[in-house]
Parts: sequence; structure tokens; C-alpha cells
Amino acid sequence: MQHDSRSSVGAAPGGRLCLLIVLAIGAAPIAAQSPLIVQQQGARPFGGRIIGDPASGSLHCDHGYVEWQIPQNARRSPLVMVHASSTKTWDTTFDGREGFRHMFLRRGFPVYLTDLPRTGRAGQGCAPTSYTPQADNDQVWFTNWRLGIWLPGDPTPDFYPGVQFPQDPRALNEFFRIQYPEFNAPENEQVETDALAVLLSEIGPSVLLTHSSTGIRGWITATKSPNVAAVVSYEPGDVVFPEGELPPPIPRADGMAVPAGRVVPRSEFLKLTRIPIQIVWGDYIPSTLDKMNVGRRLTLDSRRINVSRARLMVEAINRHGGDATNVLLPDRGIRGNTHFPMLDLNNARVADLLAEFLKEKGLDLPAVR
Repeated sequence: MQHDSRSSVGAAPGGRLCLLIVLAIGAAPIAAQSPLIVQQQGARPFGGRIIGDPASGSLHCDHGYVEWQIPQNARRSPLVMVHASSTKTWDTTFDGREGFRHMFLRRGFPVYLTDLPRTGRAGQGCAPTSYTPQADNDQVWFTNWRLGIWLPGDPTPDFYPGVQFPQDPRALNEFFRIQYPEFNAPENEQVETDALAVLLSEIGPSVLLTHSSTGIRGWITATKSPNVAAVVSYEPGDVVFPEGELPPPIPRADGMAVPAGRVVPRSEFLKLTRIPIQIVWGDYIPSTLDKMNVGRRLTLDSRRINVSRARLMVEAINRHGGDATNVLLPDRGIRGNTHFPMLDLNNARVADLLAEFLKEKGLDLPAVR
């Protein structure tokens, strides 16, 4: 499924489809954008397997689902956007502005938005799942994703000063409604990365954008597929180290010690040294252990630990000859970002940082014609 004109996947019958996409704004009046010209778009399942026997009964399951758009004069390297909670992560912002999907289409990149197996539009899994609603999820997510602090007993949340989340009740209502249930069974990482490897074999070399719990999916996929051209990971939840190089556990504010990451075979880890990697973190992450960050605030110390773990993985990759960076947005003068920097009010500045990385690594070249 190469994204150039030689591919038939995603093309309209009888020729190539040229569309003018005009964005509809739902949350608030937004300045009009110039028309976005899309040459080709489509959607379909990818990967997966079949269980049972067609003669007695079978089920197609554990596939992913992808939608793609390819602009005119497309660049060579598609962006494969992998979310942890909803395709909303990469799409229109909570206040109705353009998200990364549209921003990078305008910059000439083919864009592929994925739902991984057992989530969203790819919810037909080969294993049973369950979902139990949690009555305090609104408060937990508000605090976990660093919009501010919403402690038990408080009727309203406290936004962080300067936070780049739109403080509009409509935006907050949308924020609370976009989370997919995460059925994170032990085998899901392998199921999901197997499917991603299939998708990449069909698209060709691509830049993988991951977020939060899909961070580990990015590292695993890069060990399975030679078609990962780079990984840009926003606030990944886990990291990997080669055998014999796992750093000591990291103390946490509640007295626990957290493993520094996971161990993978050295040969697998070295595959991460062959591609450029950038890890990006937002704001309001403590730089030191603070014993106040327990209970509902423990999520803040956990994020501090994740930043430390990412830094240690970057050091390990570079020690083995790789090309990885760990970026804290405040260090670049970009402040106020939540766990969703690609959706925040200043997401254009965050997108510029990604564009600079793609240019520096030679990943923004025109497609070969």
C-alpha cells in the first residue's frame, strides 16, 4: 500500500480522487483556513487473524483499523499516528482548531490514523473483554492528564496557571467523552504490534507517532518492522533496555521503587539505534521527588519517573551509536502543555518542533516520482 500513484489501495475507481476538505467547527468559532486539498483518502482494517473453522463457524478478529489521507505533491514519508485513548488525539482539537492530522496534511505529509486491535473501530477481538464504568473517571483523568488538580470532595477542578487547555465548558465536556476503554490484556501489546507491522509492510517506510501507553507499542513495533523510519513518542508510559543494562529501580513518592523499564534481547534493542527517535514531554511534571505527590497526586510523581526512564533509555540508545533525544517542552520555551500537547492551545508550536525534527532527519523529502 505505497502512498504514491503506483498503489491501488485508497484510490477511487477509474482514477485518482481529488477532494477539497473544508473543516467543520463544532465547539467554537475559529478563524477560517484555506481549503485543504486531499488527493486520496480511504479507510480499512489491517492485519488480524481468523479463529475457528469456516466449515463450523469462524471469526475475523484482532485486526486494526486505519483511515488515511494523502495530499497533493505528497512527501515521501507518511506519518502513522497511533493513539492511546482515541483517534481524537491526532484530530480536531477540543476547541475546534486543526490538530496534527490536518496540520501535517497541509505540510504535505500522508497521514494514517489508526485504531489498534481491540479498541475503537477495531473492537472485534479474538479474546473476551469487559468494561466497568468508574464514577470518578472525570476527576482522575483531569488530574492524570495534567489539566490541573481535581481532588476528591472538590465540586469543580482547579486548572493549572497558564495551562494550554481551553477553559471552556464545551471543551472540557468533549475531553471527558473521547476516551476509549482500554482493554489492556497481557497479550495486547503483541497483538497490536503484530498488526502495526502488517500495516507498515503495506504502507512502506513511515514515521511512527505514539502517545502515552502506545509508547511501548512504538518501541516493540520498531523491533518487528524494518519500515519504521523514525519514532516520535509523546509522553510514553514505558521504555526498554538491552539485557544486562537495566538501570536500578527509581524511588517513588509513596515509598515504592519503580522498575526503570523492561529488558529486551540486545539484538532487538539495537534495532532502535538504526532510526532517529524523539521523546517529547509537556509541562507541570516535577523535576524532583516530592513527598506531597501521593494519593491522587501520585500521577505527577509517576510522570517524573517516566521522564527519568525515557532519559535513561535515550542514553542507552546513544551509547550504542543511536540517535535519540528526550525533549521537555518547557526547556524549549513551550510552556503550559498537558499530557496531550498535540491538542493544546499552542499545538502549532508543538507541531513546528516535530516539523523541525522531520526536516533535520531528512524525513520531509518529496516523494520520488
